[in-house]
Formats: sequence, structure tokens, C-alpha cells
Amino acid sequence: MEKVQHTMRSAIRRASMVVDVPPQAKQNLQELFVNFSLILICLLLIYIIVLLM
Repeated sequence: MEKVQHTMRSAIRRASMVVDVPPQAKQNLQELFVNFSLILICLLLIYIIVLLM
């Protein structure tokens, strides 16, 4: 079990080294996610309002 955990940790470390995401891209991704969430919430609210009418 210890060996499996060690292997997993080293694999994750290697994967995180390979994917070197610049901070600007990370910020853009966060903003995109926030916008997407807000749009979903608005659509849900509109749907609820239409159902109540």
C-alpha cells in the first residue's frame, strides 16, 4: 500500500510538472467558470419564473 501511494504521488508530481499553466491562463479559466456559473444561475431563475407564471 505504501508503495502504491508513493508511486501515485510521484506520478502526480510528474504530471503537474508537465502541465505548466501560466497564471494568466489560470485566471482566464476562473473567470470563464464564474461567468458560466452566473449564466446557469440566471437561466435557472428565468426557468423558475416562467414555471410560476
